Amino acid sequence: MTNRPDLFLLNVSYDVTGVHGHVFFRDPPSSELRQVIIRSTDTGNICEPVHGDTRDGWEPFLEETRWLIAITRPDTPGEQS
Repeated sequence: MTNRPDLFLLNVSYDVTGVHGHVFFRDPPSSELRQVIIRSTDTGNICEPVHGDTRDGWEPFLEETRWLIAITRPDTPGEQS
């Protein structure tokens, strides 16, 4: 894959335990969607392909999801001005 994945749908929520949700990407030039599941644990955020999807080439989608989480994460009380 030479292009960045096309974001199709971002559906995440943030609460006291972290981030939860899923992201859908279109894999250019195909119209087929890939779904990434996001969940938080005690050790950090986990981004993984939806259960049962055995396709190869997930790293660009997982990396893009990590970036989306980073830029949409609400400020912590210490970061607020």
